Amino acid sequence: MIALAAALKPAGAAEVDLYGPPPVLYAPSPAVVFFNWTGFYFGAHGGGGWSHKTETGTGFNFFGDTLTPAQFSVDANGWLAGGQIGAMYQVGSWVFGAEADASGSNLTGSSACSYTSSTVGAVLAANCSVKVSGLGTIAGRMGYAIDRLLVYGKAGGGWANDQYKAPSTATYTLNGLPLVAPTFGGNETRWGWMVGAGVEYAFYDNWSAKIEYNYLGFRHTSLIFTDNTGQFFLNSDIQQQIQVVKAGLNYRWGWAPVGIRY
Repeated sequence: MIALAAALKPAGAAEVDLYGPPPVLYAPSPAVVFFNWTGFYFGAHGGGGWSHKTETGTGFNFFGDTLTPAQFSVDANGWLAGGQIGAMYQVGSWVFGAEADASGSNLTGSSACSYTSSTVGAVLAANCSVKVSGLGTIAGRMGYAIDRLLVYGKAGGGWANDQYKAPSTATYTLNGLPLVAPTFGGNETRWGWMVGAGVEYAFYDNWSAKIEYNYLGFRHTSLIFTDNTGQFFLNSDIQQQIQVVKAGLNYRWGWAPVGIRY
């Protein structure tokens, strides 16, 4: 009877008795993908800028008279657009790199200015204007990455190309001779220092967008202005600061665009 009962047990029950409970299957843990900023990149940017200049000139000989320009300041603002190229390397959450950028710009402004005659004491009015036609930076970058978000600062050198004009139609009489104050102009490329900060976000593996602020400071430099006849020269000391806000788009490539951690 015992043998018969064992023979009549359901097959499933017999398997449980003989082999124990069925094995538990575990699925592999999902892969965790993390972003890596290491690589080279290039891109384009656009934005706006503000410049403040202070000019101090020395007197010059004008047909035996000495005309001395008054110190004046001028603010210029406008748009800019250009490109950038650089490289980054990520160690843990820290990102180190270097970047160079250049922009064509149209930062313009004007201000009233004047000359004073040492002989007759006449004040001759003029209109002094400035245009920043180009600027750029070469800087090191250091930032902190939170996956695809990068917060960074930068510091290095900066340059700007400036154009100056000081047209005048003011007239005065010297020794019975009517004279028109000269019109001066000049051009220079200035070098200085820069600092900046920005935020960049990688919205795709090789594409990122950024917004950035730069401050460029330029030491006092001397520039010789020449009038439109080439006969008179005006020595000026110029100090300048430029502030820039720009948004950009970068395309990045390299040996480790994305990493996978198991």
